Amino acid sequence: MGQRDCCDCDCDDCCNCSWTAIIIWVAIGIVLTVVLIVLILAFAVIKPPKATADDALLTRFSLSPSTNASTPQLQLLSYNATVTISLRNPNMYYGISYSDLATVFSFNGTKFDELGTVRAFDQGAKKTTAVRLTVGGVAKALPKLSAAGPAEFSKQKEAGTFQIEARLDGVMQYKGRSKKCPVAVICPLKLQLVDPDVAATAFQQTKCTILRAKTSGC
Repeated sequence: MGQRDCCDCDCDDCCNCSWTAIIIWVAIGIVLTVVLIVLILAFAVIKPPKATADDALLTRFSLSPSTNASTPQLQLLSYNATVTISLRNPNMYYGISYSDLATVFSFNGTKFDELGTVRAFDQGAKKTTAVRLTVGGVAKALPKLSAAGPAEFSKQKEAGTFQIEARLDGVMQYKGRSKKCPVAVICPLKLQLVDPDVAATAFQQTKCTILRAKTSGC
């Protein structure tokens, strides 16, 4: 009996059959691995939210000393600012619930507006929520501004750009989990003072920092 060129099996082309079977099983293994990875990412791995400042406008920002003779060193700030912050939930499965978020605006490490609040809201998986903040004040006293504050204000005014920080503070909770996590969204802003009656200068999107409690479930 003559010897076959490939191998001894019932298939007419047994070598091709073997390679085809191997390729099919390898493909099935790859698909199952990808599905497993997706399921792990969706259900087991919880990602923190992300945030960016997408738009901001500063139409008034002036600092002047108090006219009160008893407090000549007290600085008064007049301001009008609008900021849009986008909060994104990168998770594939878990939604996020946010409590009321307190808003704080600071200059040179000194808070000058902290009376605003963003109402509580729910955010679905892979969703983005835009939060618009508008603040303003006239001759607001800044008793905690450092002695170097006025000089820094003059320096930034001369440079044409003010460095302001917008911050959101509250509590977040992943849907389906009982842990409630303190969260802070900190957005450093570089803003040019513009005339509200003139077209505003373009604002460059800025990445915000998110601080969360370093505990399990947060």
